[in-house]
This record gives sequence, structure tokens and C-alpha cells, in this order.
Amino acid sequence: MYTTILPHSLSNSFKIPQSRFWFAFLNPSTSNFLEYLRCMMTQRGGKLSHSDPAFREYIYTSYKDLKEGKVKVKFSEKILKCPYCRESREYTYSEDLCRHASRITSESRSATYKEKAKHMGLVEFLVREFDTKIKDIESTSANLKEKGNHKGLDEFLEKDFDAKVKDSKSTSKRKSFDLEEKNDMSREEAIVWPWVCVVANIPVQYKDGRYTGDSGKKLKDEWINQGYKPTKVHPLWNRRGHSGFAVVEFAKEMDGFGYATLFVKDFEVEKHGRKDWYNSKKCKDDKLYAWIARDEDYNSNGLVGDYLRKHGDLKAAVSQVEKEDEVKDCKLRMGLNKRLEETEKQSEEIKSEISRTDDYMASVRKQNEMLMKDLNMMAEKYNKAHEMMGKKANEQLKKISIEHEQSKLQLEEREKELRAREARNESEQKKLDNEKKMNELAILEQKKADERMLKLGDDHKREKEKLHQKIIELQKKLDDKQRLELEIKQLKGAMEVMKHMSDEDAEAKNKLESTEKDLKEKEEELEDLEELNQALIIKERLSNDELQDARKELISDLKEICGSGRAHIGVKRMGDLDAKPFIVDAKKRCLSREDTVKFLSMWEDHLRDPSWHPFKVITINGDDCKEILDEEDEKIARLKAECDEGVYNAVVTALKEMNEYNPSGRYPLPELWNNKQNRKAILKEGVEFLLKQWKLYKQKKRG
Repeated sequence: MYTTILPHSLSNSFKIPQSRFWFAFLNPSTSNFLEYLRCMMTQRGGKLSHSDPAFREYIYTSYKDLKEGKVKVKFSEKILKCPYCRESREYTYSEDLCRHASRITSESRSATYKEKAKHMGLVEFLVREFDTKIKDIESTSANLKEKGNHKGLDEFLEKDFDAKVKDSKSTSKRKSFDLEEKNDMSREEAIVWPWVCVVANIPVQYKDGRYTGDSGKKLKDEWINQGYKPTKVHPLWNRRGHSGFAVVEFAKEMDGFGYATLFVKDFEVEKHGRKDWYNSKKCKDDKLYAWIARDEDYNSNGLVGDYLRKHGDLKAAVSQVEKEDEVKDCKLRMGLNKRLEETEKQSEEIKSEISRTDDYMASVRKQNEMLMKDLNMMAEKYNKAHEMMGKKANEQLKKISIEHEQSKLQLEEREKELRAREARNESEQKKLDNEKKMNELAILEQKKADERMLKLGDDHKREKEKLHQKIIELQKKLDDKQRLELEIKQLKGAMEVMKHMSDEDAEAKNKLESTEKDLKEKEEELEDLEELNQALIIKERLSNDELQDARKELISDLKEICGSGRAHIGVKRMGDLDAKPFIVDAKKRCLSREDTVKFLSMWEDHLRDPSWHPFKVITINGDDCKEILDEEDEKIARLKAECDEGVYNAVVTALKEMNEYNPSGRYPLPELWNNKQNRKAILKEGVEFLLKQWKLYKQKKRG
């Protein structure tokens, strides 16, 4: 490994690194050294990245290949050529070739990074291996010298180079010695890595049979606020609880070591370091003690030593960690350099392919030019023929367009007549269709109404028969009760008669006793019947209440399940006004949306008005009374006269429902409703529908 030592000021200004390439400057002539520095200082009119190791590697590789003969400069005894330029001209003198290479290095804007490095290696090879005229090279690099603003560099290097080299050696040695003396001796001591500090004397409290103290997060946040940057804080616990010790971890880089050092120094200034902790065991204060973990802590017995051995590694010194980082960086650079060389090789291959494709494209262009000439000749002939055909076609088109316009006018007139007829036919057809639909709907509604009436009649008949049977049973029970009461009265009368008879009559006494027994039995039987009757009445009321509660619960559930009203069984608001007939009537009367809403809300207010009761009571067959709608009422009569029949029927239906279900409150009530048959649904139908919906839901969930 060769090294080059420069003066301290020069090495700082140029940052010239040590590399295997710098063996070229062990014993150079001053002019050669000056020329190389000038070539190295510029690239495209600015500074080259000479501190880049990849750039230095390319220069060294180029110089080595030229020196070993792998790349040749001589093509004959008198002719020289640049081996890195594809179409290089021939040179008779090496200084001309050197001038060409230095111009590529300093002034070329199209040359790549690698090509400039190769040409710089060529300059070095020509300067060292050929006896050239250095003055020509110095003249070509004069501009570089002015751009770099290093006018006194030549005189400095020519006159004082040797002396400065010696001074730099002595100064560098002296500085390194001073730095080593100034460095803390602890950098060479064994230390735990990653960087760890031990904190002692953390306040603890005894609670519930265990010692407790501050958490690691709280301590970490506190030290971060103080300006340190710990990554983790681990309080150490034992079987009795918090031990009063904690381990503070810092980043693995050298910045982490710096923060750890600052962290510990603040404690050492207040005499709360490691020595202070172990030297003053008896009279410690309540403040924290801290120190950097080293081999003594790593090899110690206890919680601290166990934790450090488990989570850390003992390094010989801080310099060992720095050397390991340098080795890693060096390996990374070498890998990147290799990868860069591979990419450069690939780029060169791509360039060669591009050059081959350029040649091929040039030949293709020539062929295309020949083809274009032939095509132009053919196009001219075709255009002439096309013009002749176009003239003839235009004449024919003019004739056709005139005829087309005439026929178009005739067709437009005919179209107007047909559209007028079609409009009349459509309006008539719409009327007929509407009438047909209305008739069909009326027939269907009539059929449905007849079917519903038949079903309702059958249901009513069945219910009437059931009620008749109940009445007969109750009549029988009543007859039995009356019979018992009559027998009891007769027995009581007989007993009274017996009592008035003489006491000497033994037979009368016996009859009296037997009648008293019969009377008691009859009275007991009567009491049993009354108790049974009362129990049945109570049971009927309870079952009726349960049925009503079940009906209410079913109504509330069906509100959520069948909100749309399309289901077979649903919930209808009895006394609620249907808005559809109002909308249809508003369209016929050409009312606006706001007027329709106002009209609908007005009738809803009338329905909810308790003072308006358009009903009258009539007698049927002299005994039965029935409440019917009073059609002579002022509001009802005006509604029937002004509005459509659908609106009238909707209002009448809502009035009847309101009068039947909630005459006192006059607000709509929900009721279980059979939407298919348009009637009140029984509880059994609602339960069956709910069970059916539940089964369908379960099948969907399983599927």
C-alpha cells in the first residue's frame, strides 16, 4: 500500500485520499505532478469528483491496462491513436495525443464519467511513459488553473513541496499524539455494546407487599426533554418488585455513544457516577446515580450483569466499534464499485448495440428514401387519375343532390301529415287503453271484493256459530244455577214448615234433617258453580290481556320487518289518510305540489279534530241502533261535490276507521292487517307470517 503525504493546508483544500493509485506520485517530477493536479481539478468547466473512490479506481484501471499492454496506444512505429475513441484520428507525437486526452477530460460535455476517467489515465500514462513536451500540456490546462482559483499552486508545489512534506509528517504525528492524549482513556477500556448506561438509586415505594417505582416510559420522556436521546429504558425487577436500578439504551452508532457520554457526565459533575455510588454506600442522597456500562458491570453478579450479558456484547474498546463500522463501510463501497463496473459494462454493450442499430437504421433510411421516390411517382399518377374521377363524381353528385332535395321536400310534407294522424291516433288509443285498464281494474276489484265478502261472510258465520254455542252453554249453566236456587228456596220453605210442626213428630224431624242436608249440598254445589264461573271470567280476561299484549308486540316487530307494506301481513295505521287519491285528483285539477300538500294536511287536521263528528245514529227494526256517516254534513258534502270519488272514499274510510278504533283520541292507531285480503288480520296469521320470515332468514344465513 503506497501513500502520498501532502502539506496539511493542501490536503484539507483538495481532500486527496490515500489509494493504491497514488503510487504514481512517489517520485514524480514537479511538472508532471502539477499537470495531473490540474487535469484532476476540473470536469466540464468545474471540479471533478476526485474524492470519489470509483472515479479513482477507473483512472488506476486505465493506467494499469495501458502500462501492461492490454490496451495499446501505438498502431505502428510512427502512428499513435486514442484507444478510447472509436473514430480516433492518427497522431505522430505523443504530446498531441496527450493534448487530445486532456481536452476530453476538461472541456468535453458529451463524454461520460467513465470516459473522462479513462482519458485521465491515458494522460498519466503518456506523461510517465513517453518523453513528451510538458509545456504543451501545461498550455492546454491553463484555463483549468484559472477556473479552479489556484494560481499559486505551481510555485508552492515546485519550491516548498519537499519541505512541506516533512513538516506535514511531523505536524500530523504531533497532532495525532495530542489527540490521543486528549482522548479519554475510557475509549480504550472494555465497554458494553450497544451503548448502555446504568442508573441507580431510583426512588421506590413499598405497596401491597412489593416495591414499585417510575416506569421506563416516564424516565425516557423525562430524559428526552432534558436533551438526551435514549432509545429504551428498562427498569430492573426482582421477586420483591422494583430494584431501584434501570438500564438506559442508546443508538448503536457513534452518535449514541456521544449522547451516552453527555448523559453520564451530567451525573459525574454532581459526583453521582459509578465510583461515587460504590464509594459512598452508607451516606447516599436521594438523587440518581449513572455510569456507562463496562466490563465490571458486564461480569458482575446480579440483575445488572444478567441483563447486560443477555442483551449486550462486551467490546475491547470504542475504537473496535469504529473499526468494525469502517470495515462495513469499506465492504459496502467495494460492493457498490463492483456493481458500478457491471453497470458500466452493460452500458458499453448497450452503446455498441445502439451503434449497430444506427448503422442498420441508416441503411434502412436509404432504402426508405428509394421507396419514397417510387411512391411519389406512383402517387402523382394516382392523383391525376383521382382528379379526373373526382370531377365526374362531383357532376353526378350535383344531379343526385338536386333530385334528393326535391324528394326530401315531398317526404317532409308527407311526414307532417302522417305525424298529425299519428298524434290523433295516439291520443285516441291512450283514451281507449285507459278505459280498458280502468274497466279491467274495476272488474278485478269487484271480483276481489266479492271473494272477500264471501270469505268474511263465512268467517262471520263461523264466529256467530261459536258465539251461539257459547250462549247455549252459558244458558245451560244459568238454568242449572236457577234450578239450584229454586230447589234451595223450596228446601228452605219445607224446613220452615217442618219447624212449625210439633216437636213430637219424629218423622217430621227426620225429614227436616234430610232436607237440611240436601239444602247444604245444593248450596255447596251453587258456591262451586259461582267460583268456577268467576275463575273462568278471570281466566278469560287474563288470556284476553295476554292476546292484546302479544298483538301489540307483534305489531311493533312487524313495523320493523315489513316497513315497505308489500308483505302479505303488515301493520296499517287505522285512521291514517291515504295520499294517493289526493295526488291523482291534484293532477287532474292541475294543482301545484304546495297546494296539494296544503289540501292533504287540511283534511288530516279535520280528521284529528275531536269537535267534528259527522256521524248519526239510526234504529233498525225498532230495537237495534247503528251509527252511520252523515252525508249531509257540510264538510262531507263539499268534499263530495268538489273532489274526485277516490278522495271522498279515502276520507270516509279514514273517518270510519278513526271512529271505530280511536274515537276519543282522534289519532291513527297501528293494527295488524291482512294486505292481500284488505281486512284485519287475526293473531294466528301474524304469528305464522313471523315464523315464516324467521325460517327464511335462517335459510339465507346458512346459505
